[in-house]
Amino acid sequence: MVSLVIPVYNSERYLRQCLDSVIGQTYERLEIVCVNDGSSDDSLTILEEYAGRDGRIRIYSKENEGKGAAPARNLGLENASGEYIQFIDSDDFFEPDMVESLLAKAVDTGSDVVICAGQAFDDEVQRVTGRLPHPDLYYAPDTEAFSWKDCPEYICEIADNYAWNKLFRRQLLIENSLSFTPIPISDDQDISMIAPIVAKRVAVVDRALINYRVGTGTSQCDSQTRHPEAAYEGTCSVVDRLRKLGVYESVKQSYLNVAIRLMREYFDRMTELGKVKFLYGKYRNEIFPMLGASELPQGYFHDPRVEDWYRLIMTKTLEEIFFDSARAGGGTMTTAPLRFQVPYDEIKRNSRIVLIGKGIAGRYWYSQLLLSGHCEVVFWTDTEEHIPQNLKFDAVVKAR
Repeated sequence: MVSLVIPVYNSERYLRQCLDSVIGQTYERLEIVCVNDGSSDDSLTILEEYAGRDGRIRIYSKENEGKGAAPARNLGLENASGEYIQFIDSDDFFEPDMVESLLAKAVDTGSDVVICAGQAFDDEVQRVTGRLPHPDLYYAPDTEAFSWKDCPEYICEIADNYAWNKLFRRQLLIENSLSFTPIPISDDQDISMIAPIVAKRVAVVDRALINYRVGTGTSQCDSQTRHPEAAYEGTCSVVDRLRKLGVYESVKQSYLNVAIRLMREYFDRMTELGKVKFLYGKYRNEIFPMLGASELPQGYFHDPRVEDWYRLIMTKTLEEIFFDSARAGGGTMTTAPLRFQVPYDEIKRNSRIVLIGKGIAGRYWYSQLLLSGHCEVVFWTDTEEHIPQNLKFDAVVKAR
């Protein structure tokens, strides 16, 4: 009745908890399709151990293609036979009645897609830290089921950009040729955003049924700084599909509220100057015009933080943005909050430096150095191993 597809890549640390939560589901008519994506750790051994104990588990193995989880998820989709299908991640774990709750809603309402909420499980502190802010299920119509035509201004925010919180009718995916885009991250935008729009009926279960693990260094959120292009590649694919379906203008506001929120998240997480410059130029000169988002009216975004960031990108130079960043929180033109103050006496004036600085500390240090003119930052990165081999500089400075 239900196929669970689990791509597995070097997940030995979390795989047992994931599989225990799967085989322990209160709904038992499951097909558990595990795709070992070229793991070099003991993931395959663990899969074989569990398959030996539970006949519902089927294992497929493939070489890793360096294109994220998409090829493994697509292989799982090809080999799944359930009437419904759910794509879950091997480092997450699930509430015991997850499948039962989603399936019951699908059957009771005749829905092609059922969406639930998730909650963040912080791996560092080993506890749930709160419900994830997305998807925005409170935008869903107050009915048992609905279609995108009932809420065109919110449908994409209800669905959001990931597949792991959705139960799909498998035939819907097959008939509409929906699969995962082979890009390193954000590969599930096509399937997660398009399926609720081509579905005749969509329903929600307003409970956090998935425990989404964060703080591992391996999640998609943790990988964003390495793949700035993923900020828009999935977007381009989704917009192309929406235009071919003839619905882009109808759902444009809802989709842009999701897409530009994601672009902001990528931009804010970048810790290398070159990548920040790359995204800034890409957004302004290519992506926003492609989206028809070069001139959006005030109040277009439902989240004021996204609204403010969009106006910032569209109206200010990158230097002005860094200037504003340096002055945030009470800083002056050459100082940021005192806890991120640059020790200028330790850096030779007019030298060429590489700045090593992750997150907010790196941003404040770069902003101060840029505005002070004390030295030239020729490269900014979050780790020394990313420094180009032929780069000429005088010193490496680490933000703290």
